[in-house]
Amino acid sequence: MRHAILTLLLLLFIRLPGYSEGGKMLVTMRKIGHEVLLASGDSTSWVLPIEQVDNHTFLIRFKRSFAFTPASLVEIIQRHVPELDYLVEVRQEQSNTVVYSYEVHQPLHRKSIACLTRTPPRGDYSIQIQFADPPVQIASVISAIKFAWLLLPVLLVGFGWRLFKRKRPAPAKSITPTTLVHLGPLTFCRETQVLRLGDERIELSAKESKLLNVFVGAPNTVIDRSQLMKQVWEDEGVFVGRSLDVFVSRLRKKLQPASTVRIVNSHGRGYKLEIDSPHG
Repeated sequence: MRHAILTLLLLLFIRLPGYSEGGKMLVTMRKIGHEVLLASGDSTSWVLPIEQVDNHTFLIRFKRSFAFTPASLVEIIQRHVPELDYLVEVRQEQSNTVVYSYEVHQPLHRKSIACLTRTPPRGDYSIQIQFADPPVQIASVISAIKFAWLLLPVLLVGFGWRLFKRKRPAPAKSITPTTLVHLGPLTFCRETQVLRLGDERIELSAKESKLLNVFVGAPNTVIDRSQLMKQVWEDEGVFVGRSLDVFVSRLRKKLQPASTVRIVNSHGRGYKLEIDSPHG
């Protein structure tokens, strides 16, 4: 009974016709481009068709040159994608060089973004926004919720069944020693995706945990970028090399409390998890 209810909910919410997450994000990108032009004083020129480079990355291009202020750009993009982590690059079209860029890890801290008050010269720019994970469109979920009244009888039956049927809680899973990995003063629990340093608890995301799991399999050894990409992102189909660098950077920050454990870049090859010997 419970599995049937969950299946029905998933089918109705995920497969509602006309609510394409990719389509919603393209509309959002066009709105960002429109507001960037308005902020530059341009209310007539055209935002060119939005290019979806892959399921992480979108490119906004413009028909005419314009000027922008970094502070305005940051505010406009954050207003449209307030819950996502992303990298923004403003490129000069002719030379394909990056004239301004910044990275956001939610919540946004404007003080961590450089050159907010500096205004680049007017030019032929494009704006590329690359998300750390494939973006989830809240608008699509809200639209689907409008149809939830269709599920009311099923929901009432499901919640009523759970209310009147007491279920004994499942016994807590014991964490076996094989799920724990010691990295110098750190302890990494694969199952709970948590690092511990004494009493300090450091939460890892699913991808950070998968990435660290690859590193701990070969400590103090350079692991090729291609191998890291394959083992962490092999089930996602599309992958952007920049995503690896973003997640390595996040993982580095979470390892910082342990000075004897670090991730080192091997130029042109990949990364290495270095763990200092306790005897120096």
